Amino acid sequence: MLRDLDPTAHAEILALRAASAAQGNYRLNGCTLYVTLEPCAMCAGAMIHAALHAWSLPPPIQDRGRGLRPFRAQPSPLNHQMQVDQGILADESAALLRSFFRQRRSS
Repeated sequence: MLRDLDPTAHAEILALRAASAAQGNYRLNGCTLYVTLEPCAMCAGAMIHAALHAWSLPPPIQDRGRGLRPFRAQPSPLNHQMQVDQGILADESAALLRSFFRQRRSS
């Protein structure tokens, strides 16, 4: 987050840090991370390194008039593969995003 002066403080990274602290291990075998948007390359790499079991994201969203943003998960040559679920908690995710950006615009 900008207020933390930490360029790695994305929501996914913060969630992975908290989960690792709670588990007492950076390997999060059996854990699933729920996200509201497709993760950036840094966050996706951290998710793979944490050996998450799965990650879940809502359906693609309307991207400012450019149509639906495609889901870009590709088969990976990495030795750890995560299960990817798409479409879970779509309404809740959309509401969180709307609330977050409404708050950002007002401040």
